[in-house]
Amino acid sequence: MKKLIFLALAALMMNACQGTVDPDQENPKDNTEQEGPNDDNKDPNEDTSDLEGAITLYAEREVIKADGAYSSKLSVILLDRHGEEHDVTEDVEIYYEGSDAPLTSSDFKTDKEGEYVLYAMRGFDISNSVTVKAVNGVPELPEDQDAANTAFAHRMLLLQHTGNECPNCPRLMDVLKRLSENETYKDLYYHVASHSYNESDAAYSSAAQTLSKAMNLTRNYPMLTYNLTTEDGFNEDEIKETILSLSKDKAEAGIAASSALDGDKVRVNISIKSAVDSKYRVAVWVLEDNIHSPQSGANASWQNMHSNCLRYMYGAEKTECIYGKTLGLVKAGESKDMIAAFDLDPKWVQENCKLMIVAVSANGDYSLANCTYCPIEGSVSYDYL
Repeated sequence: MKKLIFLALAALMMNACQGTVDPDQENPKDNTEQEGPNDDNKDPNEDTSDLEGAITLYAEREVIKADGAYSSKLSVILLDRHGEEHDVTEDVEIYYEGSDAPLTSSDFKTDKEGEYVLYAMRGFDISNSVTVKAVNGVPELPEDQDAANTAFAHRMLLLQHTGNECPNCPRLMDVLKRLSENETYKDLYYHVASHSYNESDAAYSSAAQTLSKAMNLTRNYPMLTYNLTTEDGFNEDEIKETILSLSKDKAEAGIAASSALDGDKVRVNISIKSAVDSKYRVAVWVLEDNIHSPQSGANASWQNMHSNCLRYMYGAEKTECIYGKTLGLVKAGESKDMIAAFDLDPKWVQENCKLMIVAVSANGDYSLANCTYCPIEGSVSYDYL
C-alpha cells in the first residue's frame, strides 16, 4: 500500500517536473534552466543520513545507446535549509516509470529502446523526474588519428539573417560569395543562413525565426551576426575586420562526429575534445542546401538558390536549441561524448541536408568554442592544425 502511495506521488511530481535537468552552473540565458551539482565540493565520506531538504535528480546523458552497456550516470543532490548541497545518491532509491523495483546502479543503461522517466525517492521525499531516451542505430565515432594532439583549427560562425522577399539581402549575398572565394577569409568561418524575414520564403523555418529573435534581429535586414552573439555587421570592410579580430590561431576544443540516417530518424554521435579544462554545451542544427526560392532584388540567377539554410535546432528549450545541450566538464587532453536523436521533416530534401555542430563554452557565458559541418550520413574528424 505504501508503495502505491509513493508511485501516485511520483506520478504527480513527474507531471509537474517533466524534463531533463540542466547541470550548467553559469548564469543562464533564461530562467527555465536549473543549476546542477558542484562535484568539486562534495565530501564522499559525508554522513547524509540525517539531512533534510529538497532532492533533485540529475542525468549525465539524456540519450544513450540501447546496447546494455552505454550508460547515463544518475546523481541526486539534497539542498539543505542553509542552501548547501549534499550528494545523497547512495541514500536514495531510483525508479523508472512502470518499474516495481529500484535500479541496482546509479549508472542507468538498458538494451531496450524507449523513453525512461526516472525519479528518486528518499524516505517520503520524491525528486523531480528526468527522461533518458535509449536508441538504436547510433554510429561509431571516427577514430582519433592523433590522440595526444590538442591543437585544433578554429572556425567562427557567421549567421546570415535574410529572406527571399528582402530586397536589400542580395547585397549581403554578394559579400558572402566574395568572402567564400577569398583565400584570406574562406577557411576562418562556417556559414549558416537564417531565413526569418518572411514566412512565404521556401527556406523559412521556425528555427530561423527563433534564432533571429534571439540575436535581436527586430530591425533592418539583411544582417550578419557572429559566434552566437548579437554583435552584427553589414558593410564588407567591417565584416572582414570583424572576422580577422574574432579568428583564433587555435581553438579551445575540437569536434568529431558521426551521423546515421534511417528513414527520417537521425542519430548523431558527437565527441568534444578539449585543450583546456572547460565546461561545454553542444548545439546540433540541421541545414539544407539548394533550396529554390526566387530572391527579391536578385542581381544574378544564383541568388535564387539558397544553401546552408537553417531548418531545425535540437533541444526542447530555446536555450538548448541555440546554445546546446549540456556536456559538462571536459578536462584538458580528454574528450567527452553525447548522442543526439531526432527526426527530419519529410518535406526537407534529405540528400541536401547536413549538420552544423557547435561547441559552446559554459564557464559563465555562452561563447563559441568551435563549430563544424557534418554530413547527415557520414562523419567529421577532429580538425588538427
